[in-house]
Amino acid sequence: MAVKTPASKVGTKATDDTVAGSSKREGEGPPARKLRVMCLHGFRTSARIMQKQIEVAQWIPLLDDLVEFVYMEAPYAASGKSASGEKFEPPFFEWYQANQDYTEVYGLEESIEQIAAFIKSRGPFDGLMGFSQGGVLSGALVGLQEKGLALRDIEPFRFVVVIGSAVARYPLLKPAYLEPIRTSSLHFIGEKDFMRKGGELLVQAYRDPTVIRHPHGHLIPRLAQDEAEACRAFFEKFFNLKYPEAKSSRPLSIRAPL
Repeated sequence: MAVKTPASKVGTKATDDTVAGSSKREGEGPPARKLRVMCLHGFRTSARIMQKQIEVAQWIPLLDDLVEFVYMEAPYAASGKSASGEKFEPPFFEWYQANQDYTEVYGLEESIEQIAAFIKSRGPFDGLMGFSQGGVLSGALVGLQEKGLALRDIEPFRFVVVIGSAVARYPLLKPAYLEPIRTSSLHFIGEKDFMRKGGELLVQAYRDPTVIRHPHGHLIPRLAQDEAEACRAFFEKFFNLKYPEAKSSRPLSIRAPL
């Protein structure tokens, strides 16, 4: 398979970001205190699509009192057909490109630089969350940051959430796993996900992971009651550490999953 040169970069502007999970209305006063989570979308999708995926999965009602999600657009226009093309309108984006056996990767360094710039302009962020290709990058980035190999002048993330993800096979990211990653992590692994085996390997790369396994495929899942409770408990832990005077104790009420 021929390796393509990365497509032209698409500038990530503050106005391109999509923020979900907050709903301040005029006259209501300052917004509630929340964890701020930076989100990296999947392969050949977009920030807008990831926001929609989170909404469809009913994560906003589950977490809206705890979390503000902030979505970043990947810097490269999609270099091929998007699997999301049947459900969503373009444009579509990707974080990097690789040859068939993943021995050569293009654009990864530039993406990491743009992620750092985004954090400096829109941060700070308490956590990092990624789905699919964005999850592969997120899961490795916190390991590289711990080892001083990326995001050197960025405040460390308190936690990382990876959905439908896997261990990165790219030489630039492999040093992330040389030692167990200490950053607290939440992993979503689908029983029917084609990336499931890689996701299980990623769990092993972390010192103290929390894992939620669901019966679905490669998607951001709508959670059953026990899964939702585990998800909310993970975020509540960090919310309560950050805002001990405002500990959350909201009863959990969700609809049955699809």
